Amino acid sequence: MENAPIIPARGRGGSLPSMLPSLNLSITSDAMRSTVSWCRIRSSDEESLSTSHHKHTVHELHYVYEGELRFSFGSAFEPLICGPGEFIFIPAGISHSIDDPAPFTRKLVIGFDISSHSELIDGTFNGTRQPTSARETQTFHELALALMHKSNTSDLTTSVSTGSIVHTLLLEIVDALASSTKNRAQRLRESEDGRRMNQVLSCINEKMFSSISVSDVAETLGLSVRQASRICRELFGCTLNQLIVQIRIKEICKLLTDSKYSIADIAEIAGFSSPYSFSRHFSHYTGVTPSAYRRDFELHR
Repeated sequence: MENAPIIPARGRGGSLPSMLPSLNLSITSDAMRSTVSWCRIRSSDEESLSTSHHKHTVHELHYVYEGELRFSFGSAFEPLICGPGEFIFIPAGISHSIDDPAPFTRKLVIGFDISSHSELIDGTFNGTRQPTSARETQTFHELALALMHKSNTSDLTTSVSTGSIVHTLLLEIVDALASSTKNRAQRLRESEDGRRMNQVLSCINEKMFSSISVSDVAETLGLSVRQASRICRELFGCTLNQLIVQIRIKEICKLLTDSKYSIADIAEIAGFSSPYSFSRHFSHYTGVTPSAYRRDFELHR
């Protein structure tokens, strides 16, 4: 940004009230549905912003108004530093700790879930498996200031109006996060990790409906099961067994969208002893039966 950020003065007596500390507010627009679990403005003169390692079942966004925050993710990902006018997106389930080295730091933190029919939006939030940082846009800056002004007023702030601002702010960061993810993916493809990732995926894709095991993947990589499991968690954010199941279910879903295959045909292709055991397996991981998934696809095609 060309202009220096305009930050309101600290709250009366150095105090900033906690805004929407805990809620379950959903806002729906044509683009997506956001469910905000918490929205808080925190300052280091009121409480410590440093934390030990923890994780959440929802996504989390941190934005720094003033100061600096350093995020660590154990051995899984590289540390990230977030300064004034920058934000960091931490996907659900990622363990992280925060260190606040600045004399004074003020931040906005939002816990949220996103659902969207847009591949770009859904992929940006729910398809990203590692923390991503980016610089604010002018619009993001103005929305963040609007939340700041609401927290500094003595008027009652309604959850709906704040939720609408948060919803718009989350939409605003999609392009920045998508661009950062795309650049990171390009670097990954050119790296040693990218080579290993392709090996893992190729091995699973080749044998997904046979009796592939974790040891099979480890042998393909020329590593021990423990090493292969660690690499899988670093690259994909899940265990090898979970990755195998995810890839199998994704391929089964593709087969279900092709009307030339019956449910019994797909059960046989996928290596199940009967359509019943296939249906139980699919329902366990997706929440719907294969027949219901096919009907829903045909209904919305």
